[in-house]
Amino acid sequence: MADFAIEIVTHEWSRFAEVLELYYDVLYGPFGVARDVELYHPAHGSSFAVAVDGDGGLLGSARLLPPDGEEMRQVRQVVVAPEAQGRGIGRALMSAIEEVAAEQGAVELWLNARYTAFGFYEALGWWFSGPVFESELTGIPHREMRKSLRDEAA
Repeated sequence: MADFAIEIVTHEWSRFAEVLELYYDVLYGPFGVARDVELYHPAHGSSFAVAVDGDGGLLGSARLLPPDGEEMRQVRQVVVAPEAQGRGIGRALMSAIEEVAAEQGAVELWLNARYTAFGFYEALGWWFSGPVFESELTGIPHREMRKSLRDEAA
């Protein structure tokens, strides 16, 4: 049994500042990005899957950008706290985000994956859809990846 729970929230969640802090601590700060740089890229209507432990501690988050009339949606800022990695949290966050996207009518998702996460996403059925590029903020190599949400049996 999982020792964490996944919740779907919005940016209006009372603990959303903790999500932003986790983004900075894991995704940006270690790479020299200044704390005052705009990291969140506000988008009203985003959905967030958050992982919390039995005591309510935030373990991770994944963001689904709002629909813009397209059947393709973007996933951003997938993060699991370093001390919580290896427990299936990332997989659970992605599964939850994929379910939300499908419920909202998306048929395909895309994201820009860090090179260190290529294998993680490939194991979840994502494929490469673009060349390697460096993040303007962190300088870390990334690559666009996609995943179909269509039922393969249909």
